[in-house]
Amino acid sequence: MPLNKLYQSLRGPGGIKPMMEIAFPLMVATSTEAMLMFIDRLYLKQISPEAMNACLSGGFTSLAFIAFFIGIISFSTALVAQFFGAGEYEKCPKVLTQSVIFTCLSIPIVLTLIPVGRWVLATVGLSGEEVVQAQTYLTILMAGTGLDLFRNSFNSYFGGLGKTRVVLLSTFVMAIANIGANYVLIFGKLGFPALGIEGAGYGTVFAWFTGVVTLCVVYFKQIQLPEYQLLQSFQLDLGILKKLVRFGFATGLELALLIFALDLTILAFQSYGVSVSTAMTVVFTWIQTLFIPVIGLEIGTMSLVGRFVGARDPDSASDSVFSGLFLASGYALIVSLAFLLATDAMLGIFLEPSISAEIWDLATWGTQLNAFILFIIAWSTILIGALRGAGDTYGVMTISATFWWFQYALVIVLIHQFELPPTIVFGIHIFSSPLLLFAMIGRFRSGGWRKLELTG
Repeated sequence: MPLNKLYQSLRGPGGIKPMMEIAFPLMVATSTEAMLMFIDRLYLKQISPEAMNACLSGGFTSLAFIAFFIGIISFSTALVAQFFGAGEYEKCPKVLTQSVIFTCLSIPIVLTLIPVGRWVLATVGLSGEEVVQAQTYLTILMAGTGLDLFRNSFNSYFGGLGKTRVVLLSTFVMAIANIGANYVLIFGKLGFPALGIEGAGYGTVFAWFTGVVTLCVVYFKQIQLPEYQLLQSFQLDLGILKKLVRFGFATGLELALLIFALDLTILAFQSYGVSVSTAMTVVFTWIQTLFIPVIGLEIGTMSLVGRFVGARDPDSASDSVFSGLFLASGYALIVSLAFLLATDAMLGIFLEPSISAEIWDLATWGTQLNAFILFIIAWSTILIGALRGAGDTYGVMTISATFWWFQYALVIVLIHQFELPPTIVFGIHIFSSPLLLFAMIGRFRSGGWRKLELTG
């Protein structure tokens, strides 16, 4: 793209300013959520390395089992955005109602999957103590997952409207509750017993509850807004529910397959033993913590693209994609420099100075290696959000799921068939990432997304 055209794109209706108005609160909110997981592991590190590792494996496995439902619910962001862009404001809260109905139907299914999740953790080669603690953490999170699904329903609604400061507010409330509750319950303060990883699970569920309460309070304060007809929205709308499930199904399946593949990849590295498991836990924790703000940009891109597609303005939708890519590049540059220049300081937060050279060297290798592919992952993430916002969920699912499971299969073959050391396996895993970017660029440039609409 010529520089003058790029400049105009960044200044237009889909430019940097409207993108930041929506995306910045989401970036802060997602950063805050990532920080909660970071602090949980920091707390549990003081209990034992096994507890810290179990928090990662149990948390990811739990997420894998609810990711399908989260994916369907999160698609309501695009649906709300397109109705908003089309001027059909009264349908926006109806999307939320259908999302809540879907959540209520999902909870019993999630509860029946708890034994399956425990079985997965017991069969992937973790150490005995890690298995027990990971199973405990998973059970508590999945039992309380209904609260997280309700929270995602409201977050997606406000995100689709562009009212992302509401999401930020609820996340701050949740963060305060989580940090406080986890400290009290993990270490046994204020008269409570020291529950260790159980306390981390209960603290997280409590935080979800506070987030839901905050979102509900804000939502019902808008009851007098006539354009949204909130009181009339509390009813089953099969047409909207079918759209949510039809288009969201692909997003849900993609997210579930992605998380499962990532979870199994992490567990595959943990099968090397506690030393490698500890190093990989630190690496993945930092990647998760520092990369998550890009998810805020992805949701912002999804919201803007959906709004412009609903308004039948694909050119502005395309501009919003370039704005997202531009901002993601700047953020990826900052994080990459942090990975390269502050490696020892970052690792020192989780690893004791007396830790073995094997663990330290592996964690250093994994952290610095990621600095070279953050741009690729960030660009891929923005393009995925753009295509989802337009409604191209099945195309994204096919490409993304194929890539992530290819990566997992590659890791399994390299570990168990070729018996390669973890440094080489992780390097090959990382440098296969451009394949996803090339596929997403091709999908976006094909232009099929321009012809899609969800409001008709």
